[in-house]
Amino acid sequence: MNAKQTVEQVQQVQSKSKGMIRQLYCHMKEDQQRPVWNCLIFNNAARPKAYFTMWIMMNQRLVTVDRLAQWGVVVDKTCVLCKNVDENAEHLFMQCNLARRLWGRLLSWIEQQSNVPMTWEQFLQWCIQQGKGKSSAAQVFKIILTEGIYGLWMERNSRIFEHKSKNEDHIVKEIAYVTIVRTPSRMKEIVSQWTFKQ
Repeated sequence: MNAKQTVEQVQQVQSKSKGMIRQLYCHMKEDQQRPVWNCLIFNNAARPKAYFTMWIMMNQRLVTVDRLAQWGVVVDKTCVLCKNVDENAEHLFMQCNLARRLWGRLLSWIEQQSNVPMTWEQFLQWCIQQGKGKSSAAQVFKIILTEGIYGLWMERNSRIFEHKSKNEDHIVKEIAYVTIVRTPSRMKEIVSQWTFKQ
């Protein structure tokens, strides 16, 4: 449908209580379905730059080297975190040795199941299952997930563009610190009871 037809259609059912722009926006918005992972973004206390990165990842739009290669850009395809396998989003966040150790340590810290699925669909369903709802555990999981994705992405970028790297302990502690700081005050007592394993 072109823009002129959309405007004409909205004008035919125009409501006096809403402005024309609002009606057009509502009309166009109805065509889109909410993503199944919407619960991971809503009420997420993580830093905005972190959940923006997660939003891009969940839409499968992060510019990983496999995507660059598809666009014809000549790049080294090897994962900079483990230097064993070609990089793609699934490998970077779920299958890479560094990512698996990082998730294991963070999830055991918040006393959650530490077996992160290895495929995209399973990972997505697992994230939704763990992060859905208003419980304290779900809220903290969303922060850990979001900050973990951001931490891995930033470490990857730092190694590629700045030729600098942090060790695993530093990355995990940084994510744990941000999680504690960003956790809403009503849940601070719960987070303070967890012991961080070195």
